Amino acid sequence: MKYDKAFFDQSFDRHNTACVKWDAMEAQYGAGINPMWVADMDFVCPDEITEAMVKRAAHPAYGYTFQTEKATQAMLDFMKRRHHVELTSDEQILLPCVVTGLRAATLSFTSPGDGIIIQPPVYGPFYFSIKDNERKIMECPLNCDENGRYTMNLESIEEACKNGAKMMMLCNPHNPVGRCWTREELEALWAVLKRYDVLLVSDEIHEDFVFEKGAFNAMLNVANGKDDKVIALTSASKTFNLAGLQQAVAFARNTELLKTMSDTMHAVGVVQGNIFGLIAAEAAYTYGDEWLDGMLSYIREGEQILRRELAERLPEAILSPLEATYLAWVDLKAYGITVEELKERCHKAGVEFTFGTFFGEVLGEYHVRINLACQHDRVVKAAESLEKAVKG
Repeated sequence: MKYDKAFFDQSFDRHNTACVKWDAMEAQYGAGINPMWVADMDFVCPDEITEAMVKRAAHPAYGYTFQTEKATQAMLDFMKRRHHVELTSDEQILLPCVVTGLRAATLSFTSPGDGIIIQPPVYGPFYFSIKDNERKIMECPLNCDENGRYTMNLESIEEACKNGAKMMMLCNPHNPVGRCWTREELEALWAVLKRYDVLLVSDEIHEDFVFEKGAFNAMLNVANGKDDKVIALTSASKTFNLAGLQQAVAFARNTELLKTMSDTMHAVGVVQGNIFGLIAAEAAYTYGDEWLDGMLSYIREGEQILRRELAERLPEAILSPLEATYLAWVDLKAYGITVEELKERCHKAGVEFTFGTFFGEVLGEYHVRINLACQHDRVVKAAESLEKAVKG
């Protein structure tokens, strides 16, 4: 199979597959809306993944399962090959998803009332994982320049550490602002956290969506000591569009941290993986490189299309530089339309985005996040609909 532009241009019908992105949205808002919201992809998976699952499904027993050495090694080889992160099988545990990891870490390493640092605007479940478990959200907002490029506010983070923060949740790369944090930025962050003995949980699920080769910096390469209090969370689910199969992983060189998290999950009955998640992830990590490279090229072209369309249609909109992820972050503040009003207008215009307040009530206002993991003609259509919504 040649994973080129023609491959990713092909559309296919996802209706009637219990698909959140299409079926659940249309159940709420009606048919005919272009779904540019939730972060899954409208691309056909690599053939090898489908073939591996069909082969396993043909065996008519689906009993209890376990993580095989072969599957584990495929994952570790992928991490080394793509990101130069060298880990052992003792330095990982399976999770149903990365959000489970955020919540398990919150329960494992903090107590009710403890402070946890986040950097808004940031992925909504960071907030939910803290609030739902009765911990205290300590916001250290990112700085933003006139071009929409975001940077960390280390002074704010240090102040939160001084005020008793026990843990920090890092989005690396950052969803929704598209930053791929540099090694220098991460080293500076880690220097602050280590000084105050603050645990870092790094959500690295978008690590494979980086457009400059080698630009992603794994936190476990920055803080690589056996006693360093760092946990990294990732999954093949985002990279290869396998979220419905519910499998992710937590990595740590500090194996005591992993044991504590594992004990927490065991206490609530999370004790094994999904057989099809295991099979699909193994196939993805073994055979998926060519598909991944082709997909990244296609996403980059989609971002360029969106940038061109917005410049023509909504010239005062600010599209943040997209260093990583397939999620475009658009600032519409110049047009003065609140998120609540924009939601209604967008639905009438036939498009659904993830609206900015999901990522923070203050810094997310006047913003939308646009999912670029779809065919290019739908990116153009989304820009047309957004123009219609904004201009009324």
